[in-house]
Order: sequence, then C-alpha cells, then structure tokens
Amino acid sequence: MKRTISVLAVATGVLGATLTCISPASAAAPAVDCSTGGYTRVLNSYVPTNVQRPAVDGRSYNIAGPTAYTYEVCLDIPDTSTFTIEARIRSADGSTSVFVDARPGDKVFRYSPGANSFWQVYGTMTGPDSTYIYYTWYEKQIPV
Repeated sequence: MKRTISVLAVATGVLGATLTCISPASAAAPAVDCSTGGYTRVLNSYVPTNVQRPAVDGRSYNIAGPTAYTYEVCLDIPDTSTFTIEARIRSADGSTSVFVDARPGDKVFRYSPGANSFWQVYGTMTGPDSTYIYYTWYEKQIPV
C-alpha cells in the first residue's frame, strides 16, 4: 500500500508540474556558450586531475593597478568534470579574501579583486586518477 501511494504521489506531482508549465528541478541547466561572450583573452590548457594547481588562468600572479575591474570568466570543461576555481586576493590595505566557485560543468563566473591588489587563481579538476583534462579559459575585464 505504501508503494502504491508513493508512486501515485510522484505521478500526481509530475502531472501537476506539466500542467502548470514548470519543469522538474532535475532539468538540465541551459548550455554555456563561451564563444558568444565577447571574451578578449582565451587560454587552452590542461591540468592533472584531483590535484590543486596554481595559475590555471595562465598567470602565476595577477596585479591590479589603480583602476578596479571585475573579471568575467567562462570556463569550458568536459561535461563529466568539475573544475573548482579559487581566487586568493590580497588588497593594498592588507585584507585577504577568497572567491570560490565549485559548480560542476561549464560555467560563467565573476570576481572583483579591486584596485591595487594582487591575486592568484588556483584550480582543482575532478576526474579519474592520473589523467590530464583539457579546458579553455575565456576571460574579459569589465570596469567597475
């Protein structure tokens, strides 16, 4: 009896969502297309899986001048992987902040280090052990 009620409840929920034009929560997110974002810098690279690596943005250190920018990044990775990005930012006033994005799949994200700061970008790609996974890093600067 419990099984019949559970199946009936699920069927009713799906039918209700269909009738009200609501897609299920498990529906796939829209695909990210990095070629349409007007990105001014493109880096094709690779990383070993399951190990945090510095400079996944292609630079050992990033240094900001007196003008602050927001960095928008579009990351193209294999659909079955997650690339956790961590930007460690140190400002001129001595404060430190960390930006982290660990969503799976291709993604677009922004971070703003501020004027007169420096930062490093680290990344960890999930996947089978002892392999290298290729990615493409698209980047543009947006004045704050």
